Amino acid sequence: MDWHVTRGSTIESLPKAVWPLALAARNARQILFPPRPHHRHDGITTRHNDDFRLTPAFRRAYARAVQASGWDYQIPYRVQQALWCARIARKLEGDFVELGTGRGFLMSAVLADYDGWAEDGRSLHLFDTFLSTPPNQEGEQQENVEPSPFYATSVDDVRRNFAEWPRVQIHEGDVFETLPNAAIERIAFLHVDMNHHDPESFGIRRLWPMMSRGAVMLLDDYAHYNCRLQYRAVNALATELGFDVLSTPTGQGLVVK
Repeated sequence: MDWHVTRGSTIESLPKAVWPLALAARNARQILFPPRPHHRHDGITTRHNDDFRLTPAFRRAYARAVQASGWDYQIPYRVQQALWCARIARKLEGDFVELGTGRGFLMSAVLADYDGWAEDGRSLHLFDTFLSTPPNQEGEQQENVEPSPFYATSVDDVRRNFAEWPRVQIHEGDVFETLPNAAIERIAFLHVDMNHHDPESFGIRRLWPMMSRGAVMLLDDYAHYNCRLQYRAVNALATELGFDVLSTPTGQGLVVK
């Protein structure tokens, strides 16, 4: 039961003598007709303000993400956090890097939201095997199993998806081999979504020294219950490299260098 009178509320404007009755009526209404959450997706149930989803900029970016994947993952809060990271990174020196691109859902939204990308001069580096099958427990992508709808259909499809933007560099293959050969000097935004702790740890450890002061790292699988090994590996890296991770309700982890 809530007997607090909020400053500026309708109840405060009433005579104080009727406040107890008005508060009792408010409590009864909340019990009989509880507010319904307007978002029940991606492990999140909330009735808090989500007006960001109605803005033209977000709707344009999210629609471009859906175009890239071919369907809607129903993850607006994850996309919103990625857009926030990218907007912070725009003020910094360095490229954008994604470890684990799949069909290009998230970075398509980021570039669609980046009005000055063509003139800005920075590059986007995308790392993936671009195979359609999920990895096994050792992190190796399996053969003779059903393709995953979350993975790329082919590298050519991904190239076509990003063809409208300049300076998108696609690094196809095992990240242990492709990352050391990539021409990256400074990083402003790093997105990590490789679905396995070994390549993610390798990538973060190698790229962390290249991140500018203030650069943002977004970890897609950090706090998901089925990603315990990734959670532990990132926390070990946090101790080793000296950073802190903000665990968010989306399951993402957020790091600012």
